[in-house]
Amino acid sequence: MSIVFCKPSRIGVWRSPTRVSAPRSGPGSAPTDKVKRPGAETAPVLAALWLALIGLPALAEVFKYKDADGRWQFTDRPPPGATAPAPADATAVVVAPTRDLATRLAQGSTTRTPVQAATLATVAIEATLGQGAGFFISSDGYILTNRHVIRPKAEDQRAQQAQFTQEEESLTAAEAELTRRRTLLKNVETELAALKAPKQATDPYARYLKGQYDYYQAKVNELAPQVTEHQRRLSSAKLEQSIKTGQASLQQRFTIVLKDGERLTARLIRVADDQDLALLKLDGYNTPALRVNTGRTPGQGDGVYAIGNPLGVSDSVTTGRVTRIDRDQIMTDVQLLPGNSGGPLVNEAGEVIAINFAKLAKGGDANYQGFGMAIPIAIAREAFPELR
Repeated sequence: MSIVFCKPSRIGVWRSPTRVSAPRSGPGSAPTDKVKRPGAETAPVLAALWLALIGLPALAEVFKYKDADGRWQFTDRPPPGATAPAPADATAVVVAPTRDLATRLAQGSTTRTPVQAATLATVAIEATLGQGAGFFISSDGYILTNRHVIRPKAEDQRAQQAQFTQEEESLTAAEAELTRRRTLLKNVETELAALKAPKQATDPYARYLKGQYDYYQAKVNELAPQVTEHQRRLSSAKLEQSIKTGQASLQQRFTIVLKDGERLTARLIRVADDQDLALLKLDGYNTPALRVNTGRTPGQGDGVYAIGNPLGVSDSVTTGRVTRIDRDQIMTDVQLLPGNSGGPLVNEAGEVIAINFAKLAKGGDANYQGFGMAIPIAIAREAFPELR
């Protein structure tokens, strides 16, 4: 349901270009103009006219002015020779002026090569679950990145759940040990209570039981706070992860950081269903944009460059060569680290050929020097209607 705000009307006051002095009243005063004053019979008419104007809905411009005979006129038409002011359009949308980021970044940089120029169009993206990279693919602010940069990865959620399961098993074992110690303590306490008071001080077995009681009491006192803290930390970690995952799944706006450090907000346009891709948009700006490689298809041995924010180090470039090309991915020996996800893979001409998304590493160690994996730019452009 839409809410429509009524446009307030204005009462325009029109005055005759001829200056007319009002007559002064009082003893000895004399009229200073030659305009005939309205008679007493005019007052009721004016009063009725005012009441009618107040009672009527304000639907049009109302003008008040004196005619040639000095009589006040109230009308929705301008006086002879005047032009009515154009009414304001309540539905008009005021568009903020576009800021030219492309020119500003270019003027503030000292790029000398096409690859260096490509860094101007690369941004850092800050999301609820971490940070990645992206790049402008058009001059009107569209940004390509990976889906897992802005949305939780299913494998990450499974890994987190496995870690929680391991912690829960450890906690269960600690709780069982605490229960065992408390049971032993209770048994010793029961035996001591069964002995008569005189024997508790002199009987050797009573002294043995007293030693056992002190031992188990110390063990319970040692383990109980550890179990309580373990329970608190695990519960807090699960709640925090649940909140972050929920927020990340719903987040629609993301902070992007330009090459010069300026922080802006981009909105989510869409997420690809069958590819690790997402499309954002920075509205109201003319942005730098990477040129898309439409010429020769990349081949094995070609030199390539990955631009991104590895390990939180912004605006970084690593280099390598294409090692393998498949239909839906390009493999390189470029070093990729956490934070490179979503960044562009460019050729020596500074043209984007793919989007970095993963590393093929031994044992799944992201810090291991493995092979970089990238999604060809043609697949990315086909995934989003806005880029076709």
